[in-house]
Amino acid sequence: MASVLGALHASSLAQRVDLALFETGKTTSQGRSLWQALATRLRLMAAWWRLLGARPAPVAHIHTCSGLTFFLDGLLLVLSRLRNTPVVLHIHGARFDDFIDGLPPPLRWLAAWLGRRAATVIVLSVEWQSRMAKRWPGARLQVVGNGVALPLPANGVARAGLPTYAFLGNLGRRKGVHLLLQAAALAREPWRVELAGGEEEPGAAAWAQAETKRLGVAARVALLGPVTGDAKQQWLSAAQGFVLPSLAEGLPMALLEAMAMGLPSVVSAVGAMPEVVRQRVDGLVVPADDAPALARALDELARDPALRGALGASARTRCNALYGIEHMVDGLLGVYAQLPRARA
Repeated sequence: MASVLGALHASSLAQRVDLALFETGKTTSQGRSLWQALATRLRLMAAWWRLLGARPAPVAHIHTCSGLTFFLDGLLLVLSRLRNTPVVLHIHGARFDDFIDGLPPPLRWLAAWLGRRAATVIVLSVEWQSRMAKRWPGARLQVVGNGVALPLPANGVARAGLPTYAFLGNLGRRKGVHLLLQAAALAREPWRVELAGGEEEPGAAAWAQAETKRLGVAARVALLGPVTGDAKQQWLSAAQGFVLPSLAEGLPMALLEAMAMGLPSVVSAVGAMPEVVRQRVDGLVVPADDAPALARALDELARDPALRGALGASARTRCNALYGIEHMVDGLLGVYAQLPRARA
């Protein structure tokens, strides 16, 4: 969500509407008391209430995800409705459906009730629209995909020699790191993969390091840790492809960033990824949880520089046309224009 909000703040949206960012992330220390947490939350809600009283009347666009965060954001939604402010609820997170399904019945009902209180619920893909329609009947669901800025293209996608694939995401089972390491052990062509990201699960980095040694792929795999900002752009620019074998996804910003760079992608058929990456047009799509298929796809790109170049060029064109940040801005403005108070 932070990547999306940062991209929107740097886009033309800030010029086309009066955009005020409202920070809801945790600001108290790890050792804070329950009273401190409650007092901070109450101050945040009071600031939100005051903001909703601004003139001209605002629209509340709430970005949310799974867990307690959703219900805390639900309080802001309820306050908005009490202020007669239309709410756009923007759903992020690869396992939001699992989160809803795992709630006890009273909380599942409350979540659906909150969804129906929003004037519009934004989801990231047609597939997610179908998923949420089953869970939140009566909610007004619209699709607006994530967007990224278009950077300079990668400088050596089709070069000869040992290709390097970039993996960008927090290390953990959901992102398919175990499958990627298995694929490296099964590979028949020479290639390397560099994994950039923090830990989605505690101890994931240490586990991955040990697993590379156990599988005998230490020469093929590099664990870089978190890579951000200009360093991330330079790192992606030097790669020959992108890989993300996730078991669950929404519409990952990492994939869009790689496509914007002109990198061919190898992704699993989960979430919005098979909608975004057309098979053998913008990249290669493999079944989820299938290390041999993943290895074959990475091998194919490794031995065919011309294919990498063609897929990467198509991916960049497609990303700019459908998933550029200004395309997302246009989609959001279309949503805002449908809200009765926003027309004025």
